[in-house]
Amino acid sequence: MESVDTALGRVWPAQLRTDRLLLRPVTREDGPLVSELLTDDRVRAHLGGPVTEGRVAARQAAYPTTAGAWTVVRVADERPIGLVTIGADHRCEGRAEVSYQLLPAAWGEGLGREAVAAAVSWWTDAVPGGGPLVAVTQKANRASCRMLEAIGMTVVDELDEHGARQCLYTPACDQDDSDLRWVRLLAERRDAVERCRGAQARATAAGQNLPDDLAALTPEELARLCPARHGAYGRICARMADHTPDLHLGRAQDGAWIAWLTTPDA
Repeated sequence: MESVDTALGRVWPAQLRTDRLLLRPVTREDGPLVSELLTDDRVRAHLGGPVTEGRVAARQAAYPTTAGAWTVVRVADERPIGLVTIGADHRCEGRAEVSYQLLPAAWGEGLGREAVAAAVSWWTDAVPGGGPLVAVTQKANRASCRMLEAIGMTVVDELDEHGARQCLYTPACDQDDSDLRWVRLLAERRDAVERCRGAQARATAAGQNLPDDLAALTPEELARLCPARHGAYGRICARMADHTPDLHLGRAQDGAWIAWLTTPDA
């Protein structure tokens, strides 16, 4: 199976039309839209909160050169109202993820549902060898969950990420569909492996000595903790460059700490 990036490169640029929307590749002129989406408290309520100015600038520069990144334009007034992207899922090699953000002024009209449905259909039709497609949304974001379910997606896994429970959706299909089985098998295999590794990590002194309340740690002990956000089991670290080995933390299903004395890509 070819990589998601390679698959996207074969069919990009692409422009999609629905009854009310135009999805076109992001351009540099969409910089104000990108900034508004990434800094709006309501848009970012379930996405980790508003981002820094530096992160906004980086996204503004990257989106116009990124295959799979669309600006959502409302046809009635030709106003850009959001972004939809399809790209490689960092959690699982060979899997694509659809992401979406819409300005609050465009909420409540079914436009997000229309845009995401168009992108999902496009992936299925234009990139048949591109592998499974998923969408991940915070479980507490009921509006997003309802939207994904309304376009025919179904939950196949749950995970902890960015300090919150997340639901992993994939297009609903027959139970024998290879893509759906592939997603479920990977999820089951990953969970089994991480449970085993987590149990081993908890057997270390670092894991055993962590109190439930990290506020009880001394300043010296706190200095050893990796400040980045982590996924389930502490194995996914959001910190990128210039990272030194720290104590990476995750939670087991019983709520106990799991500690990793490893680099983020180990």
